[in-house]
Amino acid sequence: MRRSLPLFFSIAVALMIGFVSGLAVAHSSETVEINRVVAMGWGDGKYGDAFYGALVYLEPQSSGYAVRAKVYIGRDNIGRGTSYIHDCGQLGTVKTHAEAVAQWGAIAWSDAGLRIGHSPDSYFVARDQLENHR
Repeated sequence: MRRSLPLFFSIAVALMIGFVSGLAVAHSSETVEINRVVAMGWGDGKYGDAFYGALVYLEPQSSGYAVRAKVYIGRDNIGRGTSYIHDCGQLGTVKTHAEAVAQWGAIAWSDAGLRIGHSPDSYFVARDQLENHR
């Protein structure tokens, strides 16, 4: 019995490491925590209704937050590790969540493309650039 105790302990530690590793993979960089979301909006495209999903989110920095955006392409693949994404990059920086929503909280889809933000220097990506993924 005493010989099997170290083996049992080793197996238990290995299982715990595997469980924690699984949690880390489940919360991969593809997902964004809800408390970091500034705005989310779905847009239709030539490949289907609600085919494009724009996500504006925050990344913590030493002096506030970086406001970033990405567009998920193909709603059926989101969260399966195979999502196709158009990375819009960093839109700007803010000090608070409220400032991020005030400046970057609007998402507007049109025939011309996607516009993110309220100000004249808002982010814009043309529809033909988004739809060149196939």
